[in-house]
Amino acid sequence: MSKVTLHYLFVSLFILLFGTAGGSAMTRKMAHGNDELGWNFFWCWLPVGLALFLCQCLVFPKARTRLLFQLVFNGLMGFTLAFFLLSLILPVFWLSPMEVWSKVVLAAIFAAILLYNLVFGWLTVHRRWADMAAPAFEQHFQPRDGSVNWDKVVRKMKIQPEIMLPGVPASWTAAVWITLIACMIAGLLMKSAWPAFSAFSWGIPVMLVGACFNQFSGAHFAQALKVRAIEKDRHIVLPSCG
Repeated sequence: MSKVTLHYLFVSLFILLFGTAGGSAMTRKMAHGNDELGWNFFWCWLPVGLALFLCQCLVFPKARTRLLFQLVFNGLMGFTLAFFLLSLILPVFWLSPMEVWSKVVLAAIFAAILLYNLVFGWLTVHRRWADMAAPAFEQHFQPRDGSVNWDKVVRKMKIQPEIMLPGVPASWTAAVWITLIACMIAGLLMKSAWPAFSAFSWGIPVMLVGACFNQFSGAHFAQALKVRAIEKDRHIVLPSCG
């Protein structure tokens, strides 16, 4: 885990603004050059990105010195990447002439996918902490200066974000993805004839990929909670690492 520097803030701001501008441009193009719709998307989506960036700015000063806030900051960076992929999905949702109930169902599916992956990342840390990471912490903790090589601790848990298909056996994943890709292509071709199908077939696969970053965020927030518990129990402050 590398040290948190201003470079990370600048990269995050660039991704957030680029995603907002890119989504606005996609909206304009899909609306056949309608500038008003493009700008409407921009001004509606920009505050979300700026709110996320503000949270990162608030955490940044302490993230440079404390492991707890370093982990929280990294978790927020995962949200930045998820925000970017959402920017590619929302124009389809934004412009689709499908009925309101269809949009509500699609929004609920998106929210469920994001939440499921966030919780999955969180629970992965909690399930593996006691047997894998806790012994590694004792091994790599340096009482003299109160520091720890957190990368070696986390490595024991073997946390790797993966594309989750709830209820689908792992052996079926390849076949399901071939089907989803075919549906994405068909959805783009049927954008005008069947807008509801187009929005679902394009949005859900991209959302599944973007939700992987929520696993990343959930795992880092769970690690931050573990660090906070250690600090409180031992009356120490763990410095950032990297």
